[in-house]
Amino acid sequence: MKGISPLIASVLLIAFTVAIATLIMGWFSTFTRSTTTTVSNTTTQAISCSDARVSIRDIYIQAGTVGSQVATVIVENTGGSSVGVTNLQILNSTGSGFSTGFAAVGSLNKSQIVNFVITGVGCGSCPSCFSKAILTTNCGGIGDTFTNTPKCS
Repeated sequence: MKGISPLIASVLLIAFTVAIATLIMGWFSTFTRSTTTTVSNTTTQAISCSDARVSIRDIYIQAGTVGSQVATVIVENTGGSSVGVTNLQILNSTGSGFSTGFAAVGSLNKSQIVNFVITGVGCGSCPSCFSKAILTTNCGGIGDTFTNTPKCS
C-alpha cells in the first residue's frame, strides 16, 4: 500500500497550520482593537465624571387637587465638570413616582442652576405626603436624593 510522500505531507501540514494561524490572528486583531476602544471610551467618561457632583437645592410644590399639583425642583451642578441629568423622579409617601414633564438635560455646566418642573404630582397634603426626590445623571453613581421638607404654596 502506498501513502503520500513525506514531502507532500509536510507541505500540507505547514499550509494547514498557516491557514489556521491567519484566521486566529485576524480574530485576535479585531478583538484587541474593539477592546482597546471600549476601554478608552470608559476611561474618558470616568475621567470626565471624576469631579462631577449635583445637588437638589430645594423643591416647591404648588397646591392643587391630587394628581394635578406642580413641583419645581431646583438642581445645581456643584462639581467641577459638566454632567447630563438623565432622570428626576418625585416619590410621595405611598411610594408612587412622578416624573411627567421632566425633560433630560444633556449638559448641566459647572455652577449652573436649573429649575425642573414635574406636573401631575399626586401629593394630597403637602408636605406630609412628600417622601423624596431622586436625581440621576449620565455619570454612574453621581446623583442626589432630596429627603428634606419641600416648600408648599
